[in-house]
Amino acid sequence: MSACQELPKEYQGEEGKKKLEKYAKQFVKGEVRLSPEVEKHLPEEPYFLIIAVRKPDSPMPVAVLRVKNPEFPYRFKVYGKHKIRQDRMIEGDLIVSARISKSPTADIKGGDLVGSAQAKAGDKNVVIVIEDVIPQGGGPGGLQSQGGGSS
Repeated sequence: MSACQELPKEYQGEEGKKKLEKYAKQFVKGEVRLSPEVEKHLPEEPYFLIIAVRKPDSPMPVAVLRVKNPEFPYRFKVYGKHKIRQDRMIEGDLIVSARISKSPTADIKGGDLVGSAQAKAGDKNVVIVIEDVIPQGGGPGGLQSQGGGSS
């Protein structure tokens, strides 16, 4: 397959290839699973699965994907379309978190189900296991692990 137009100069040569590669890896792909212990806490419909991608040193997500009433395990791909601000990149080391909530908003509430995984931009097999429940009246600081897995 060939293009009808020549690449702009900034994307030609070795430096240009590096820039293009950076853009080509602006995604994270994988699967969200529920631990058996948390599965019984799944709220009745409607509920939302919210997948957020952020840098390890920042609480603000770079990209967010919201899905209403998904089936589990859920296969996902978060990419440029899901970015909150177009001037930020999905690059380098990342933390990918998944939350099931009755609300599609960013606020974490008691009863939400959560899990996270470390990843790198361009990873294709990220597995997030949702295994914690936010206690009622609690916030993100007081997770209750249901699965006994590693957190």
